[in-house]
Formats: sequence, C-alpha cells, structure tokens
Amino acid sequence: MRISSLMIYEQLKKGLQGCLEELSRRNEELATGKRLLKPSDDVTGSSRALDYRVNISSLEQYVRNSTTGEMQFHFTDRVLGSVSDALLELKKLTSSGINPSDPQARQFNAQRASMLRDYLHQLSNSRLSQRYIFSGFRTSQESFVFNPSTLRYEYRGDLGEIHIPLSNNSTVPVNIPGSKVFSTTLRETNPSQLSDKVVVNYSESLDPLSGVNTITVEIGVPGDPEYDIFTVTNIMDMANLLSHAWMYQDIDGSAISEAKAMHRIEALSSLIDDARTQVLEIQSEMATREVFLNQETGRIKDFLNNLKNNLSKTEDADLTEVAVEIKKAETGLEALRIASTKILSGSLLDFLK
Repeated sequence: MRISSLMIYEQLKKGLQGCLEELSRRNEELATGKRLLKPSDDVTGSSRALDYRVNISSLEQYVRNSTTGEMQFHFTDRVLGSVSDALLELKKLTSSGINPSDPQARQFNAQRASMLRDYLHQLSNSRLSQRYIFSGFRTSQESFVFNPSTLRYEYRGDLGEIHIPLSNNSTVPVNIPGSKVFSTTLRETNPSQLSDKVVVNYSESLDPLSGVNTITVEIGVPGDPEYDIFTVTNIMDMANLLSHAWMYQDIDGSAISEAKAMHRIEALSSLIDDARTQVLEIQSEMATREVFLNQETGRIKDFLNNLKNNLSKTEDADLTEVAVEIKKAETGLEALRIASTKILSGSLLDFLK
C-alpha cells in the first residue's frame, strides 16, 4: 500500500483537530462547570436533566406562591389584630354608658366612637399590593362604602375565596371575605333583658349572596313609650349607632330620649362582644391555614432540593476529573505536535535510507 505525503498530512490534521476539540470541550466544562454541554454529549442524561428542570420550574413557582400567601397571611393577621383592638376600645365605651354623668363626658365618648368607626372603616378597606384584601374576588373594588342615602356602611365585595396552588392537587385560601369579618353573627350569650329589666330581642337575617348578616335589635314592647328597634349589618354600623347614641341621637341626627339612648348603648355591648369573638375566631382560622401553607412549603422545598441535587449529579462536571483530562489532552497535543514536526520535516531521501 502506498502512503502519500497527502495522506500523512490528512491524518496529522485529523489528529490535531481531535486534540484541539477535546481540549476546547474540556476547557468549556471547566469554565461552565457542566458536563452536558449539548444533547449529543449524553442523550439519556440530557433527557433526565430536561425533566428535572421542568419539575424544578414548577416547584419554584409553588414556592413563590407560598411566599405571596405567607405575606398576605401576615398582613391580614395584623389588620385583624387592629380590628380586635378597636372593638375592645369600642366595648369600653359601652360599659360606662349605663349611668352617664355630664355632657362633656358624653361628647368625648361620642367623638371616640366616631373615630373608632372611621378607623374600622379604614381597616375594612385595607389593601396589599393595590388589592383590597376583604373584597373577595373583587380585589379592585373597595370592600365597604358609606351610603349617604341610607346612612349605612355597605359591603361591595363578594364571597370569593382566592386559592393559591401549592402543588398539583393542593391549594390554600389566602383571603377572607369582608362580610365574614365585619358582619357579625349572633351568639348564645346575648341577653334577653337589659340591666333595668327591659326586654331585648336579637334576630338575624343572612344574605347568602354577599354573606352580610343583618341583625335586628328590638328593645321593649311595641306600644311602650321607650320601645325601640334598629338594625346593624357590620361593626361600622355599630360604632356609628354608638356614637350618635352618646349624643342622644339617631343616626340621621334626630333626637331620641336618654332612656332609649342608654338602652341602645347597652344592647350594642353584647353585639360588640360577638363581633370581637368572631374576629378572634377568624384570626385562628387564618393561622391554621398559614400552618398548612408552611408545612406544604417545607415539603415542596425538600423535594425541590432533591431534584436540584439529582440535576447537579446528572449535568455537573467533576472538576478534578476535567482538570486531569485537560492535562492529558495537552500532553497528547504536545506529543502530536512534536511527531508532526519530525514527520513533515523529512524528505524523500530520509525514506530511502
């Protein structure tokens, strides 16, 4: 078989190209820290790595969801704590209302009640990331709005609960509709008589569409001079009634008797207790949801770490091994260079010797 100079040259060129490509690939592995630089490096490994990346992306989204949910839980808890504190202050204004003393004290209590009313209204329209947290699905709509024609605070949200996904088959609601927080339900502790033995009757009517519970309070017996009946749908209405009662007024500013005003204040006392109990129960419910969220998040993070470890084992390079391979490639390249120099520098006479 005849071996020409061109054949020798081609073989040397292929050898040099192979060594340079191997050295380049190993240097790229060293720079990126990755063993799989293209699918052809390891088809099976590349397929597994792709599956790992898809699952990791999904789990990272769930972790981001849980972070958003945790932030809303913390914010809602602070708001509910403020509502509870405000109701406690409102309750104090009813406990001193049985035997009023002087007009200045009544005016102070009335102003204090109106300030708490406005504060509670502000809390009812709390926003997080420009979204009203108590409006259900209607997060761009104020939760409660004062209607000047009815002199009532009206709920403008709905009963929607916003669920955030924590896995393929697990979600958690992160909000509570305002009608469940600020609209009170009656408890068994409501009295049937006031302190002066006047009969008082509480009844309620729930709107299933909005969740608003209207409570009707009837004091005395129809036909009695001090017979009174009024309704409330939320704690702002309670505070508003209390503020006007201290001034011996109805909510429209018309005058009422001292006896009727004192009866209203005492009757509102138990409703405020009911409202605060309800808020505390909702705080407990939200805390339970947060515990569930944290447990799910912990499980997701553990699974996420396992996937990342598996991905690392699949596509990451062993830098020690890469360094050894680089050294071997450099040695092979140097040996080939020396051999090429000797072969290519030879003449026909060298072959004839």
